[in-house]
Amino acid sequence: MARPRDEELDRKIIEAAVEEFYRVGYAALSLSSIATRAGVRPGAMYTRFRDKPEVLEAVLEHILSARDEELAELPGDGPYEDLVHAVREVHKSFSDDDVFAIPALLLQNTEEAQGVEEIIRAGHIRRNRHMTLLRPALEAAKEAGVIGEHVSVGYASAMIIGSYFSMLLGMEHGDLPDDTPERLLSTLGATP
Repeated sequence: MARPRDEELDRKIIEAAVEEFYRVGYAALSLSSIATRAGVRPGAMYTRFRDKPEVLEAVLEHILSARDEELAELPGDGPYEDLVHAVREVHKSFSDDDVFAIPALLLQNTEEAQGVEEIIRAGHIRRNRHMTLLRPALEAAKEAGVIGEHVSVGYASAMIIGSYFSMLLGMEHGDLPDDTPERLLSTLGATP
């Protein structure tokens, strides 16, 4: 009979994998470098992960789980207020380390990045908690007439997320005006 998994060891390895991912990136990441960082034998790594894509899946799951715990649900104060709340959650999240790291890996046109593209799309982009908070808020706002009937929810959510990426290429997160969510929504024609 196999021994039960050691949850503490699993946590230690995942945290080391996340640190190693941020330190060296995906291309230089190796199971042995993670084992070294975690202070465990390489065999402990290989019993948990077959290869780097499996490690990437675990890193994404760890990041998404941590983010899920931090994000609040829509408050239900009305369509406009819920929409502002959802965009404010996006605004707050753009101070996280992984905001650029994971999508940047997807944008790299390396053979290795192409090999894990579906893992990133499925694990990070499609399951992105911001989209699961933002899209319902946009749909409710559209239904209530807060944004125009012509506004595509997919386009609007991508525009909001993309706007933050673009702004943060030129300025620090702390330099973004506090009313950035309201300003972005006004470009969509959102009215209280």
